[in-house]
Amino acid sequence: MKVFLNMVGCRLNQAELEQLALSLTEAGVEVVSNPEEADEIIINTCCVTAKASADSRKMLRHHKARFPQARVIGTGCWVSISQEEPEGQLQILDKAYNNDAKDQILVDLLEKAAPIRSELGEIRPDLGARNRTRGFVKVQDGCDNRCAYCLTQVARGRSVSTDPESVIAYALKLHQLGVKEIVLTGVQLGSWGKDLVPRQTLADLLAMLLDRTEIERIRLSSIEPWDVNPGLINLFKDPRLCPHLHIPLQSGSDELLRKMNRPMNTARFQDMLDFIRSVRSGLAITTDIICGFPGETQELFEQSLEFIEECRFSGGHVFPFSALQGTAAFTMDGQVQHLIRKARTNIVRQVLADSEKEFASQRLGQSANVLFESRAKLQSDWVWQGWSEDFLKVYAPSPENLHNQVRRVRLEALTSKRSISGQLWNQNNDNREG
Repeated sequence: MKVFLNMVGCRLNQAELEQLALSLTEAGVEVVSNPEEADEIIINTCCVTAKASADSRKMLRHHKARFPQARVIGTGCWVSISQEEPEGQLQILDKAYNNDAKDQILVDLLEKAAPIRSELGEIRPDLGARNRTRGFVKVQDGCDNRCAYCLTQVARGRSVSTDPESVIAYALKLHQLGVKEIVLTGVQLGSWGKDLVPRQTLADLLAMLLDRTEIERIRLSSIEPWDVNPGLINLFKDPRLCPHLHIPLQSGSDELLRKMNRPMNTARFQDMLDFIRSVRSGLAITTDIICGFPGETQELFEQSLEFIEECRFSGGHVFPFSALQGTAAFTMDGQVQHLIRKARTNIVRQVLADSEKEFASQRLGQSANVLFESRAKLQSDWVWQGWSEDFLKVYAPSPENLHNQVRRVRLEALTSKRSISGQLWNQNNDNREG
């Protein structure tokens, strides 16, 4: 049996895909990078926005129509919320697994599979376009919040933490396979440990990973602002913990935050930013913003925009509000017209692009430790691209194969995409840094 894996959505979906791939290869099942070779195609879907749901359906339809030799299996959030439409699902997939049944996929595949060779488990699976040098580690699932615009709790259930020993064992396995950076992921990552006995915190898990593994770099994915605390931030003094936090704000208006059912206000958010920057100067902070939430008047939008500018984020994602059936926001009064949502989204994207450029500009003349991932074309030249410890995309020319290497780079110039080009650091470089 040959299995092809693909996905729509977030880093958590990537983590689940990678873990399934590794479990399959350890069992002797071949994971292939080309769907034309596959007997089974597994798609991990998403429903965070209407577009993500549409993209999930499109991907399922594409694989079902294009690769008739394979059985198409759907799982993930869109599959979970659309279970009440089995006839529609059957038209685009052969079998569906809700999020709470994902573990059964491996069991069912292994019942059908004829293991190939044991040495498969000694290499990292080839996921084709989904390949990453970083290893994504799922440490938590589900969410205990009820944000008015989100279907995550419907699709994923309440917050559940992965046992810390399992997390450490998986991190050690990835390190053994040559992974130099792991990214801890979850739906509500900062809630890790609250359901364990005895109760633990994400800071406890990070401390264990720093102490018991030799992974070169550890990075956090998105964390909610109310889960950020001094114990966590003080760990960022350790150079192995990547100095980058992605903290969703969603709106810079207290009135809209209340309507969104976000347990946060702008004053507390600003205090959190000030504390982070007092402990770890230069730490990159990115965010998520929703534009055009129901009730967002022009005045509230301008309030939100002013606060976003004050936060001096180092980048972020901006989404027009997406009305999802089943959420509280779907039926709220004050729905904002599509064209207004789109226009406001473009304005905030430009604000974040400018602050991203400012953050990157401050790094020029300094050095960064870059984990290189792939080759890319920059203007007319082929160069290597990778990610700095503070999550800047960095390009550098080299005749060497830099794939999955962490190399020091002197940052020299901004590119047109607000990333940075530079040169590999060597003894001929000026050791003075700006």
